[in-house]
Amino acid sequence: MRNAVGRAEMMGGRGFAVDELKPVWERILRDDVADGTLSYGVRRFREEADRYLDERSEALDAGSWQPHPLVEMVLPGAKRRVLHIPVVEDRIVARRVLEMITPLVDPSLGRASFGYRPGLGVTDAVQEVVGLREEGFSWVVRTDVADCFPSVKRDLAVRALKAMVPDEELTHLLDLFAARPRRLRGGGLRSLEGVPQGCPLSPLLANLVLRDLDTDVQSAGFPLVRYADDIVIACHHTDDALEALRVASRAAEELGMSLGAKKTAVRSFAEGFTFLGEDFGSRYPPPLDEHRVKEPDEKVVYVAVQGGRVRIQSGRLLVESKDDAVLLDVPTGHVGRVVLFGSVGLSAGARSWALGSDVDVVFASRSGSYQGSLHSGSHPFRPARLRAQLATQGTDRGDALARAIVASKLMHQRTLLMHFNRRPVHDEVAEAVVQLQQYGRLLPEARGQAEIMGVEGAAAQVYFPALGLLVPEGMRFTLRSRRPPRDVVNAALSYLYTILLGECVTALHAAGLDPGIGVLHTPQDNRPSLALDLMEELRPLIVDQVVVNACRLQRLRPEHARPDEGSAVLLTKAGKEILLTAYEQRMNRDVSGALPDYAGSYRRHLYRQAQRLMVSIMNPGTPWTGLSWR
Repeated sequence: MRNAVGRAEMMGGRGFAVDELKPVWERILRDDVADGTLSYGVRRFREEADRYLDERSEALDAGSWQPHPLVEMVLPGAKRRVLHIPVVEDRIVARRVLEMITPLVDPSLGRASFGYRPGLGVTDAVQEVVGLREEGFSWVVRTDVADCFPSVKRDLAVRALKAMVPDEELTHLLDLFAARPRRLRGGGLRSLEGVPQGCPLSPLLANLVLRDLDTDVQSAGFPLVRYADDIVIACHHTDDALEALRVASRAAEELGMSLGAKKTAVRSFAEGFTFLGEDFGSRYPPPLDEHRVKEPDEKVVYVAVQGGRVRIQSGRLLVESKDDAVLLDVPTGHVGRVVLFGSVGLSAGARSWALGSDVDVVFASRSGSYQGSLHSGSHPFRPARLRAQLATQGTDRGDALARAIVASKLMHQRTLLMHFNRRPVHDEVAEAVVQLQQYGRLLPEARGQAEIMGVEGAAAQVYFPALGLLVPEGMRFTLRSRRPPRDVVNAALSYLYTILLGECVTALHAAGLDPGIGVLHTPQDNRPSLALDLMEELRPLIVDQVVVNACRLQRLRPEHARPDEGSAVLLTKAGKEILLTAYEQRMNRDVSGALPDYAGSYRRHLYRQAQRLMVSIMNPGTPWTGLSWR
């Protein structure tokens, strides 16, 4: 590509080299083979694939490549469907473009959209609806978008997409794809209405347009689950359902679309309805609390027994009370991490085992403040990385990293608020989301740590009061109270932030970075500034999600906090156990699509983000990007 900027480089090269096009072609070939029939175009391309790929790569690099007209195909059946299929080489280029732009666009699609997104599927959408039923919603609006792909306003979709892809060559290709005519069976050409059903880019364009419908419905306080054009809106009463239907209809009309009359209906869970081929009732499908959660081979041991100790005996880790009663006895091979709160002793044998086995030990105060970590020498700091960290501070490169970190955090904060927005506080929460968007628009112009942190701090002043509205009425708060926390929700946030910070320190050690030299947070005494940087996008994605969900499901309740000195509160043992269980489930959740070409637990994604941060620090010009919510 002639004028490629960091977006294509982020995806691993100039974008359309032969070695980048070839894997796309091979996937297309595998898909066609799996379908059982190779089209004439695929067979013809396969005969001289290397030559064709080389020619297309050169044409793309020179800016002379042009797509072909779409081929119309009518699928017979009770419901007549018309597809518009691109030729093989256009499919290859379109899929490669899709690979490059998905990481830029997907984070903005939020939590309501499940169709045609990497790492998400029908089961995820079904469980989302189940979760709404378990939350107490009794009614739903079942609807869809009539003739979705043909009714998408193509210019609107392409403009929205181009605004998120600041690369001249990619946006030029998007214009070329959008302008393609369709070839009639008689041989003539005609312009196409909407976006072509059958083109790799069309589902993303449709999702981008329907994002506005999602936002309007969620802003009105109605949780929505959408898989492509198939929609469920959850409600408490039939009156709410009628209002939700009115909001959705108006939102569709503003997009030049309409809801499908045949499928639109108001149904209760008691009477049942069907969504994505699944029959829903008052108890079925059952909730799968551990959906996508994989049990790790090595687990985290949390110890908060004041006066207790941790020791090793005969290859087993023992946790004992101050009266020498054994509270936990597990094989050392099953332990991957130890977190100690307050006055808990660590024997010399346990210390030697941890250092020799590369098991990190994190120390926190009784109230949950991070104090430090014990790490083995297996991940020593590398002088070149330390020099690069120091050289990044106070530079344009450092500012770019800091802006990317805050941008990802603000995106996740907006996603969380919209996902949990409910009546009757919906207007206040929706207004907070708008303000967060406005602060996000200030980021590109922010220079220096003070300005960037100023944007982050201003956003926090808006975010936390809105977050306080998302929990049950008896647990709401208006201000974030840290030291000390003054209510059970703030105590829960502080407690889990401490645990997450310890994990970020460990991940940075593993990546060979000094946790104390940050790009967003300035170095300060013994503060792990870079760990705080790494942690920023994970606060709403992991901790805030866990705490709000635990409150809404009434697992975490006011009685899980007890008074401490002054107006402070401490979590009870039961409260900590509830939070740790939910936190571990979240961290062990297996996800894909949050990062390009990567899958694993959120804990693995944390380590991956630390590694990507190291690459960005060591290689000027290599941008760091945040995770997509999964």
